[in-house]
Amino acid sequence: MSTSRPRNRPQRRQPRRQRPVKRPGKPLTKWLLGLITLAVLVFGAFHYSWLYGLPLNRRSPSKNTTKVAGVVKPTLDSNQAVAMATQINDIIAAHPDMDIGVAMEDLNNDKPYQYGISDPFIAASISKILTATLFLHEVENGQQTLSEDVGGYTAQYELQQLIEVSDDDAWANLNDLLTHDGLLAYAQQIGLTSYDSDQNTLTASDISLLLGKLYKNELLNTADTKLLMTYMHDANYDGYIVASVPTGVKVYHKIGFLDDRVHDAAIIDNGKHPYVLVIFTKMDDDGDYDNTEGHQIFAAITTATVQAFLVAS
Repeated sequence: MSTSRPRNRPQRRQPRRQRPVKRPGKPLTKWLLGLITLAVLVFGAFHYSWLYGLPLNRRSPSKNTTKVAGVVKPTLDSNQAVAMATQINDIIAAHPDMDIGVAMEDLNNDKPYQYGISDPFIAASISKILTATLFLHEVENGQQTLSEDVGGYTAQYELQQLIEVSDDDAWANLNDLLTHDGLLAYAQQIGLTSYDSDQNTLTASDISLLLGKLYKNELLNTADTKLLMTYMHDANYDGYIVASVPTGVKVYHKIGFLDDRVHDAAIIDNGKHPYVLVIFTKMDDDGDYDNTEGHQIFAAITTATVQAFLVAS
């Protein structure tokens, strides 16, 4: 419909415009009638708007008027990152008899951090997280079920034993079911480039990547993510990373150890600034692991990250 005004009809030419005769009271009457009409129209518009919940103007309201400001998530600034890096590098340098690899991910902005040795380590039981994730992935795809028999027990029971008490029989049973080729293919699919399924080697950075993806529901659905993280929350051997995390902060972790090494990988979440922390340690001379020194290393590195992510943020 056109919005232009209609043309005025041509009027007959008047021979001479005459001055109108003034009549007393006429303008006042028109003014009162106009005011009353305007009041009626305004009242009717507001009443209609209130009754039917419609805007007074015909334009749609701006989308920005109902936009709720997003919550600002804390991240490390450059000073905090430098201070943390200095502390961790000093700790690594103070223990030359120990091979140390440290990896982190700030889960508020997906930024990774890496210190010490970046080469793959024999991961020991740390890679049980990968086994559990792949099995649950296949459950979601209909290839497996949590109720199926695995080694004489239900698959769900084997998963729980695998993570909570680091049961090696459950690991062997599930790995046989999934196959080494299947584990390798899945690891590569989700971006773990360092994994060797036959040698069980991984970098600390790849484990950090795995835990970050798990936390963000990028690998499993919400229910299966919660199930696996519940097992990690209840996992044993809490004398390493977990021991240096403040009370009340949630920690989901998995430890791995052999005669010459101890590794721990954790998601640390205070509800405000969650992050992943992975610490790999191994005796440089392949001798038996020095637990006293190991505990000192884990405590010092974990405390440095807590100071940066949880205290200073």
